Amino acid sequence: MSTSQLALLVLLLPLAGMVLLAGRGWRMPRIVTVIVGPGVVWASFAGTLALFFGNAHGDFTYWTWIKSGSFEVPFNLLVDNLSIFMCLVITGVGALIVTYSVGYMEHEDGPSYARFFTYMDVFIFSMLLLVLAGNFVFLIVGWAMVGLSSYLLIGFWYQRRSAVLAARKAFVMNVIGDVGMILGAFVLFVTYHSVTYSNVFAQLNFCNASLGCHLNAHVVTDSPTLELAAFFLLVGAIAKSAQLPLHTWLPDAMEGPTPVSALIHAATMVTAGVYLIGRMHPIYDIATYAHGTVAIIGAVTALFAATIAIVQTDIKRVLAYSTMSQIGYMFLAVGVGAYAAAFFHLLAHAFFKALLFMAAGNVIHALHDEQDMRKYGGLFRQLPRTSWSFLIGSLALVGVIPLVGFFSKEQILGAALSKPNDSLALAVWVVGAATALITGFYTGRMWWMAFGGKPSPERALERPHEARLVMLVPVMILAVLTVVGGFIQTRALGIGPSAVSDFLASVVGPVGWEEGAGVVVVGLLTMVLGAVLFLAAYRFYVQRSWKTWSARLPWAQRLLERKYYFDEIYNAAFVRPMDAVADLGMRDIEEPVLDGAVVGAGHAAVAGASSLSLTQSGYFRNYVLVFVGGAVVAAVLLLIRASS
Repeated sequence: MSTSQLALLVLLLPLAGMVLLAGRGWRMPRIVTVIVGPGVVWASFAGTLALFFGNAHGDFTYWTWIKSGSFEVPFNLLVDNLSIFMCLVITGVGALIVTYSVGYMEHEDGPSYARFFTYMDVFIFSMLLLVLAGNFVFLIVGWAMVGLSSYLLIGFWYQRRSAVLAARKAFVMNVIGDVGMILGAFVLFVTYHSVTYSNVFAQLNFCNASLGCHLNAHVVTDSPTLELAAFFLLVGAIAKSAQLPLHTWLPDAMEGPTPVSALIHAATMVTAGVYLIGRMHPIYDIATYAHGTVAIIGAVTALFAATIAIVQTDIKRVLAYSTMSQIGYMFLAVGVGAYAAAFFHLLAHAFFKALLFMAAGNVIHALHDEQDMRKYGGLFRQLPRTSWSFLIGSLALVGVIPLVGFFSKEQILGAALSKPNDSLALAVWVVGAATALITGFYTGRMWWMAFGGKPSPERALERPHEARLVMLVPVMILAVLTVVGGFIQTRALGIGPSAVSDFLASVVGPVGWEEGAGVVVVGLLTMVLGAVLFLAAYRFYVQRSWKTWSARLPWAQRLLERKYYFDEIYNAAFVRPMDAVADLGMRDIEEPVLDGAVVGAGHAAVAGASSLSLTQSGYFRNYVLVFVGGAVVAAVLLLIRASS
């Protein structure tokens, strides 16, 4: 099978599963859904592995969708090391999550069960289209379909009003990002007269193993047009990756089933913004203002979300704000030009965040859908395998050596710290280091509240049990990957090869910096302090001394619990004024004018018909009299006309 056929197969396999389950899934035995739903994702993962080991690359055009003169929109897939890397994350981690869903969603009836896996497969397909697309048009199609998929999955339990509202909120926020994406693509098309990456990047003097090397006679420099395009694309990235200020949809997305949360946070949706900026790095490397803005937004979001996570009591919401914070690290990395470090953290985050969500799902499943950590406690003895897995994921999130989170996060901070002459890089390093310490504390709080101490009074007599193997095995696989994953990228300690950086160098360029001994020492110090704060959380949340501290700072507690009042601000600035305008239009335009015109015409017709109905007496003599009278009147009129 050729590379072009294999790439197309990788894309279409989840689509085929979606079509089969959507068309006949509700009539099929459950075993067919169990095989098809995860099976097509595993098959797509196998195809991606074949591309990886085959050293595949190329820009493959399958047909021309639109052609008008010199303007063309082809359907082309770009296969290079970056797209293969993303496909490995999407299909590999995604397959584990979809397999886990077989057990987690077992309580659903047949049609609902098939509907869930239909949505999951279309989500995987949409994300694959997004990362494999070789032009802006199909990038936008995949981008929009990812938003649609998230809407369907967040609102999967549509009987719940909260789920419907959360799905609507996510859809609206992402549509704002879609508009930015479309405007950015339009600006690039107007400027460079093409929608394909190869043609646009060719005019930016960019070389790539798959797209080729194109050198123009002139050197492209920064311009208002390029900055405008970069900022518009950044709007799309911010919305999809839940960065400030378009972040408020992500915590509410926890209304969906836990496997959905794992898929959104680990393998698909929120990583799309990081991929977009990495893919468009030829643009951002030139558009310096937009590029710097990416780093600032990432750093601020990382710190912002970490502080909110400190006071959350829903275990999934803690993980949601953790995702915002970790994606902020990735934005920080691409913003300072450390693209390979950002993508390695993307891979590491996929491992440990999927692990955390799925382990949390095991706990929620065992405690009858209870998500309030204040009602947990003492789970370490009752759910040992899940507890150990969650501890591994938590320590990776903190960045404790030798887990994968240490290598990825410290490489990002090292990239920023290794640029002493760059004031922006130094500033975002300070914010990133502070965020790392806060991460240690809120992660420790989550761990000790849920798994340490004694069972809460609400469930003192409960005996929760471990999940089924179909749920435990994916969690354990991810735990192993979290433990060993860091050793594929060890340049952070100056030992061995850096597989991810070397693999992605042909697309995003070489690392471009080396960590000195001072950077390594600072990284180790940050890790130690984060680990100390993880342990310190025991005193606060198992020995309950946190109540004393919160009583001293009630305003801070309120501020964080209200999430800095972003929802209230958006409601006051946008939702309520738009509701008021809609009510005004309904009262003064819709009902009296538009409805009134239609209803008035109906009333006039009814009145006219009622008047004419009086002539329908049913007596033949009356009809003859009217006929003769009409004939006489006609005759008189004819005589008058003839005499004149």
